[in-house]
Formats: sequence, C-alpha cells, structure tokens
Amino acid sequence: MDTRRRFLSLSAGSFVALFAGSAVSACGTGEDQAGNDGTPRPGGRLVFAEPTSPIGWDPQVGTEDVLGLILRPVFDSLVSETPDGRYLPWLATSWTVSDDGLTYTFVLREDVTFSDGTPFDANAVKVNFDRVVAPETKSRYAKSLLGPYKASTVLDSHRVEVTLSRPYSQFLHAVSRPYLGFHSPRALAEHPDSLGSGGQFTVSTGPYVFTSVVQGQQAVFTRREGYNWGPGTARHTGRPYLDGYTVQFVIDDQSRVAAATSGQIGIADQVPAAQLAGLRRQTSVTLISRDVPGSPYTYYLNTRRPLFRNADARRVILYGVDVASITGGLFQGQYQRAGSILSPSTRSYDDRLASSWGYDRARAERLLDSLGYTGRDGDGYRTKDGARFSLQFPFATANTTSERRNYDTAFQAELKKIGVEVVLTELDAPTYIKRTLAGDYDVSGLAWGGSDPSILGNLFSARSLVTQGGGNKAWVDDPELEALLDEASRTIDLNKQNDLYRRVQARVIDQAYGLPTYVAKRSLAVRPTVHGLEFDSAGWPFLYDVWASGA
Repeated sequence: MDTRRRFLSLSAGSFVALFAGSAVSACGTGEDQAGNDGTPRPGGRLVFAEPTSPIGWDPQVGTEDVLGLILRPVFDSLVSETPDGRYLPWLATSWTVSDDGLTYTFVLREDVTFSDGTPFDANAVKVNFDRVVAPETKSRYAKSLLGPYKASTVLDSHRVEVTLSRPYSQFLHAVSRPYLGFHSPRALAEHPDSLGSGGQFTVSTGPYVFTSVVQGQQAVFTRREGYNWGPGTARHTGRPYLDGYTVQFVIDDQSRVAAATSGQIGIADQVPAAQLAGLRRQTSVTLISRDVPGSPYTYYLNTRRPLFRNADARRVILYGVDVASITGGLFQGQYQRAGSILSPSTRSYDDRLASSWGYDRARAERLLDSLGYTGRDGDGYRTKDGARFSLQFPFATANTTSERRNYDTAFQAELKKIGVEVVLTELDAPTYIKRTLAGDYDVSGLAWGGSDPSILGNLFSARSLVTQGGGNKAWVDDPELEALLDEASRTIDLNKQNDLYRRVQARVIDQAYGLPTYVAKRSLAVRPTVHGLEFDSAGWPFLYDVWASGA
C-alpha cells in the first residue's frame, strides 16, 4: 500500500489547511478550483494536514507523492507543465533539443538565487543532476525520472547542456517534477548527509523556505521575500501571497474533515468518498475535486516469486476479485472501477480495455484447478500437496490511507471466497522498505501519480526495478513489453506514442502483472477564506497562487 507519487499524486497523500486569524468571507466556486473571486491580498498562514507523512525530506532520494506535494513550493523546476501537457518557462527561459533527441540545451534565468544567497546557475544544474545519478545518493524516483541521463556540460554561467544516452521524449516532463528540483550547491557541500532531515537543512530556490519539522507531526514553511521567478503556469508573478504554510499530519479522516466544516481549518484534503455527497450539501465549505491522473491503485503481483512466475497464477487474481462490486460498495458510487493500468484522465488511456477483463469467478476456479490447487484445508483454502495458495501482502502503516486499508481488507475477503489466502502484514516504514527492496512479498498495493503516460516505463520496465530506484514492484522483465516502452520513449509523434502506450496497457492486462482497482478523485473541502486554489498538472493543490481573505 505504497503511495508514491502521486497519487494522489498525493496519489498520494492528503491535506488540511487553516488560515490563522482569518475571518470567513466570500465562498469558493467550481468543482476544480476555489475562490478565484476578489483581488488577491498578502498575509495569512495556511495549515494543511496529511494522513501520511514522508519518510525523509530529500526529494532527490524519496519516492512518495506526499513528499512532492509538500515540497513543490520549496523546489522550483527547469520548466513548468500545464494540465494539457504543454511546457512553459520557469528556471529555464528557453531550451532546444538536438535533432537526434540526445541533447537538451537550457538557457537559465540570471536573477535566481537559493534561499542561502547562492546564485542559481548552470553549475547548480550539473551538480544536482550528477548527484541524483551517483550511486552513493541512493536516489529512487528522481534517478528513474532522469532516465538515460549521461552528463551535463556547463556552456557558460547560465547555459547548460544535458546529454542522454538514448532518445527520451519524456525528458521535459521529468525536469518539471519537484523530485528533480535543486539543492543549493553550498548545502550539498556543507551538509550532504542532513538533506533528508528537512527543515533548515533544505535550501532551494522556491517561493517558500522550509523552516522547521517535527517528524510525524508537522512541517513549517515561510514565505521567501524577494522571490520573483514563478512558473509560467502561475496566475501571478512575484512573491507568494501567504506568509507561510504548515503541514500537520492527521491520520483520522473524520477529524480532518470535521475540522474544515467547523471552521477550525481552511482546507481538508483527501476527503473520503463516503463523505463527498454530504459535503456537497454543506454551505460552510466548497468541495473541489479532480480525477487523479497517473496509475490507479493497483495490486502488483511479484513475478519473481515462485507462485507468480506462472501467468495463470496471476490471472487467478485478475479474474477472482469483483473489483466493480468492491468499488461500488466501499465508495458509494463516487469512484469508478479501473479499466486499465492508466487512469482515464491520463493521456494514452485505452477505454477499450475495460471490457476485455473483469470478474469471472468460474474462470478463476478453473485456473486454480489447472494449477493443481484442487484440495481444501479446514479453513477452506485451496491446497496443492498440502500447501495453500497463499499470498504475502505487507504494507507500511504510515503510507496507507484508510480508504486503501479498507480496500485491501475487501480484496483479502474476496479472494478467500475462491480459496486464496492473503496475509496482510502491517509494518513500520523501515521494515517495509527493507522487505520491498528484497522482493519479500507476493502482492504490493500502489497508486502512482503523473500526467504523462511515460509513468508506465517506471512501473514496468526492467530498468526500473525498485532496487534501481523505480516503481516496478511486479519485478517485470518482459522483452516484448520492454520493446514497446523503449519505442514509446523515443517517439516524438504523440499519435504514435499513444498507440504504443495503449499496446503497453494491453500487454500488462494480458499478462496479469497487476490488478487495477479503482479510479480515485482528489477531493478537498475548502473554507470560504481560501482563494486561488487550483490543481496543477500532477493533480496536486497549487499553493503559489493561494491567498486568504480576512488575513
């Protein structure tokens, strides 16, 4: 039950907010934005709470979606991405790509500094990208984003050339993500081992400065005076409106939402599906929602484990779980059943796939018979030579939302009906990571946020195993799939690229590398004092333009 990215892109994670000392005024509007009425004014603090907290605070090392969401206002990127997939200037004012797709040349802004006063320049880009790929960094997601990175060359103080070992059409998307944001070279030199601790050790170029952190409780951020280089996707330029924001980690969904409706906080993020209908009738908050782009919550089946080396054993799971009924029952019609390994709001989604697979208990039972699991023990589980068809499913408590925990329990109960045992094991984060890197599991739950279909490479390429920093938790090593992913990563033509990624989706379902479950929405309950809140291309709340009335 891992949540890197995004989903939530928090795809991960959740978010509650409070404006300290603010009075209630004009209501928010719309289902995908809140409070864009009125003239923005400076002041006020935003406090939001997440149900999960990052394990560490270095975006170049960590993988979690909640990490990227929280640190997006601290780490700028070379380029910014619009929700429709266009790229606009940010720290880079312009860029060119060589005809062979192997060289990207960026022209950088000359007025940017890190919060410690260090100039942002071409050398800072080189030092950071080289650090990401260095083995001693032990980067996970950021390294996979850089893909076939070969080297960076400083052409002059504000021009840098990035060379790749093979064409990689998703490179601009990669460098738009906060995981490839930039640490101050001074911080890298003076305290490289403390970057994961957050707080004062985190020094970057963004509109907010990471002030302090109490691990597992809260993180505090303060507006950076003099900031004047926001992304091309923003509604304004110059310094951010808020004095700062505080992230509080609140696991309980009921407490988080109640705090918003009662006026104790400004925003409750990750509103559970069961509360959406009721909140739409509330006048004290506005509910804003967006379908989460990326890959839906999926049960990845570890193909390195003896049982799941056999595709028919994996198909038992694909056909043996009534995903539509679980989704409808748990989420009261607010979420839809997933039809593919990509969510419908992600480019290249293939809407034809949903009808090609689904719950078929009789087929799952026949597959179990053909695999030799014809016996039954006293608890009703299928056996072969006295051994159960049993699956180990560990999860990290700190990174599992209540919705996913409930879904996992339903998944377990559904498979028990056909005699398959699922052993759910709750672990602390370090133990969970250790078991994941060792491949010591049969099933792993994961939602991965991202607006670009290239996330499929991170999820299924043999070059993106979890031991290499990727998200391939099924440990897939499929030459046919690899060839499709490679061709897609080299292809610039979007129509051809879409076709290739649709073929990837079909291959994943055919080989049952995972069981997609439900397509979630990111939903926030927003108080009337919150204005200018919108979602960015990753489906995260975009804080740079947010302001408070009555502050």
